[in-house]
This record gives sequence, C-alpha cells and structure tokens, in this order.
Amino acid sequence: MKKILSLLIFVLLISCATGTWHHRSGNNLDLNYHSGYCRSFANSKAPIYICRNPLMCASDEISVVLMDWAENESTYKNCMYIKGYNYR
Repeated sequence: MKKILSLLIFVLLISCATGTWHHRSGNNLDLNYHSGYCRSFANSKAPIYICRNPLMCASDEISVVLMDWAENESTYKNCMYIKGYNYR
C-alpha cells in the first residue's frame, strides 16, 4: 500500500508540472500532427485498462490502471523524442 501511495503522490506532483514540446530544429509547424500520431501510436501499443465499474475502480484495479497509464505515457513521450521533439 505504501508503494501505491508513493506512486500516486509522484504522479500528482508530475501532473502539476507544465511544459511544451519543441522540435530540435525550432520548426513546430507539424507539432499537432506528430502529437496526434504519437498519441494514437501509444494508445494502440499500450492501451489503458478501463475499470469494471466506470464510476469507481476496485482496489485490485488501481495498480493496473496506474501502470497502464504510465506505460501509455512513456510510449507517447518516446515517440515524440524519436520524431525530434524535446519537452521543456
């Protein structure tokens, strides 16, 4: 339980951080296209688990949801880095 609480606090603190994606070349004209592509890619490669009860996750599902969300987000960020973007 302590690990889950620590992970939840970490996720909440990271979600407060704001930043934007910038291409290494300085040209952000294709940012929306690449962001959409990478989001679709992440959703297809690492889908996020949906709880049995859509209004509230059971205690055995919380860790599954958090791990799936983290994998989806890391897949998205990896795709953006490959496309030449940095998060600042």
